[in-house]
Amino acid sequence: MIVFLPLILVNVARPPAPVLKRSDVAFMYQADKETYRAYGATVLAWGGAPTPKALAEAEGVRWFGSVGMVTEFSAYYERFTDTYEQGLCRDIHGKPVKVPWLTDHSHKGIPYWWCCTRQPNTRTFLRERVVQTIKAGAQGLHVDDHLGTAGGLWLGICFCDRCVEGFRAHLAGLPASRLAELGVSDPAAYDFRKAAQEWLAAQPGRNVTAHPLWREWSVYQYRGAAEFMLELRKLAVETAGRPVPVGANAGLLWPGHLADYQALDLFTAETDHHASERKLPDAPVTAYRLAEALGRPYAATASGWDWAYVKEHNLPGLVRGWIALSYAAGQRLMAPHHQWCYTPEKGTHWYDGPAERFAPLYRFVRANADLFDGYETHADLGVVIPHRSYMRDAARWIGMCSELTRANVSFRILLAADDIVRKPLTDRELASCRVLLAPERSALNPDDSRRLDARAAKGGVVTTVDEALKTVKPAVQVEAPGAVRVFPRETGRSAAVHLVNFAYDADRDDVTPQRSVRVTMDLRALGAPGARSCRLVRPEAPDATLRIVNGAVTVPELGLWAIVQVK
Repeated sequence: MIVFLPLILVNVARPPAPVLKRSDVAFMYQADKETYRAYGATVLAWGGAPTPKALAEAEGVRWFGSVGMVTEFSAYYERFTDTYEQGLCRDIHGKPVKVPWLTDHSHKGIPYWWCCTRQPNTRTFLRERVVQTIKAGAQGLHVDDHLGTAGGLWLGICFCDRCVEGFRAHLAGLPASRLAELGVSDPAAYDFRKAAQEWLAAQPGRNVTAHPLWREWSVYQYRGAAEFMLELRKLAVETAGRPVPVGANAGLLWPGHLADYQALDLFTAETDHHASERKLPDAPVTAYRLAEALGRPYAATASGWDWAYVKEHNLPGLVRGWIALSYAAGQRLMAPHHQWCYTPEKGTHWYDGPAERFAPLYRFVRANADLFDGYETHADLGVVIPHRSYMRDAARWIGMCSELTRANVSFRILLAADDIVRKPLTDRELASCRVLLAPERSALNPDDSRRLDARAAKGGVVTTVDEALKTVKPAVQVEAPGAVRVFPRETGRSAAVHLVNFAYDADRDDVTPQRSVRVTMDLRALGAPGARSCRLVRPEAPDATLRIVNGAVTVPELGLWAIVQVK
């Protein structure tokens, strides 16, 4: 039985939109004035607490100062030298837990322990860091490892006294029917730590994350994370005396990272790009579409292991493909100026790629801002994703969305609510696409299910990707010698059709140019029914005007990336 609790939508003060424009060039970490200028930087999305000198170097660049929930252990220790252990997360046996990607770090001989964001010491430290960052002159706030304790659920944490006590109050707020389902008769006396220890002892080899109550425990921890992020947001606003845009390292391909979206204005996130597969990835498109579904811009970077692979094998051409893909899909990859790398063997190290290979792509975006700003995804299809199902099997949904991307079916994600993400479907969303793909309607809450049923009664709702591919005729279709990904974007009066060359050759670390690429467009669907010619725009190549004949145009040569503008 699934019990859905009423939705509670939170209103929080927001800066004037948009927090990021489509044509913005975001840096992850700080740089010098010449580097900012070389890339055309407009945003520093993950900077430290600014200094007057650093702010002067970044003149004209909006500064988001970063606060780390698990990466700042040394500063936390210095703040609470005598009582630091009180703030640590605890596993089921009461032992502290190391941050897995910081196992090569220590401070005064003490490992970087994961700190619990329910503990007073930790919360005090993070509040002080927010105040310090805003008072130093940061225009926005970025929070790394924003889920705090909840971000370590996969490690089986946290079973500190405060977490265990707080879970009792959470259980007490559940309906009697849900408590009966969970087998909890007296929430006020329930000790999940003891119950979980007994469950583990009953059958050696079990993992606590498989405990029958773990799902409810996760809901409790994710809600706590969201509440604390809202507190930090409010604190930033009170400190600054103005709205403060807030971003976080919310890697949306990792389940759970949407839990606190209501506290955020943008996602500034590590995103798996699967560099070791030595080909351009489709998976990031799912993250970009999830962000779009929630009306939040996404500034991506690859994962630490991706950057480690790129560094080891010297593959800047692969990164160029990531850049083109991100902007073509309506988001942005942060400039790969200085990137964190991680492997278990080498620990933390850094990648400083060749600016001469990367900067021209960002300058191309800035020089053609009119082809990015104001354009939104043209959706051939809407994909209805219940968040509960995404949490249960994210890989399945990423796989489906990647299959649609490979088939050049341009899609929009319609995210549906659960007890973690409070975001209901709307009739307007459901009516926005002629065809909807809804593979798991049983995971919808009752209100969303009724809305989808009403939409299905009008036709156009399918349940498998195969059905979707047979039903949908994409507004843009491509015939090319090799793999091309198509991303049509529109304003209602014009369209910018992005073509990304996916014929990447890892041995050459470059794409193979494709000649005579035929692009057939449904001009009416794209908002340009009368177009007879189009503008062809490419990085590092002169613009050209091409004739449209019967809705089709031939691109004479496609390098990495091209944009066909029709209006």
